[in-house]
Amino acid sequence: MQQYYIEKSHQPIIQPHEFDVVQAEFARRKSMGLHYSGGGVFSSRLVCGDCGGYYGPKVWHSNSKYRRVVWQCNGKFSNEEKCRTPHLMEEDIKARFLVAFNQLLDGKDAPLEDCRIMQGHLTDCSAIDAELDELLREIAVVTELTQRCIQENARSAQSQEEYIERYNGYVARYEKAEARADALQEQKKQRQSRADIIGGFMFAVHEREDGVTEFDIALWLTVVQKATAYHDGRLVFTFQNGIKIEA
Repeated sequence: MQQYYIEKSHQPIIQPHEFDVVQAEFARRKSMGLHYSGGGVFSSRLVCGDCGGYYGPKVWHSNSKYRRVVWQCNGKFSNEEKCRTPHLMEEDIKARFLVAFNQLLDGKDAPLEDCRIMQGHLTDCSAIDAELDELLREIAVVTELTQRCIQENARSAQSQEEYIERYNGYVARYEKAEARADALQEQKKQRQSRADIIGGFMFAVHEREDGVTEFDIALWLTVVQKATAYHDGRLVFTFQNGIKIEA
């Protein structure tokens, strides 16, 4: 049966841009190959320099007046060798982020220009589109050949072994072309998501002429890819443009 895909026919539960941002975050976490554990704004962005796992929030002295939340490697005591990375206080993470981000702002012109080049490369999908056009033509041809094959078999007697062999050949061609087209569509989607992330980073950096003095959750989520804690106390921030700054 002929099928049709219709966009914008219903009011979305969430806005398309928000959906794309969430999908990009899923892809980011998957690409890091780590187990995700939610629980705060720093979840999935603080990484242990020893085991490569995520940091997670831990409550100390939960039933006393000394109660506080610290961030610690989730696998600190799970691995054969105990991770030597220290626990981190939220205020310390925020303060060190501000230091690193302000260092980035000091020489932002060159990184922003690199981002423009990167974004241009990501959004140029002409090669992908050309291959997709070829695949769509291949799919249309194979679909027509398959329908003719079925009709001929229905109209006249013929060797069923030959018919099945021919039919299965068309199906294999169709599935191969469809799988490749799906892979290209996903690649194109990932490139666009990455371009959007770079665009958000560029906007956040460009809009701030002076140094930042207060922690901003939206800024953190927009500009930071991850922050890696090392056993010697270093905290290295990797920004969305790939630049690493130790604070």
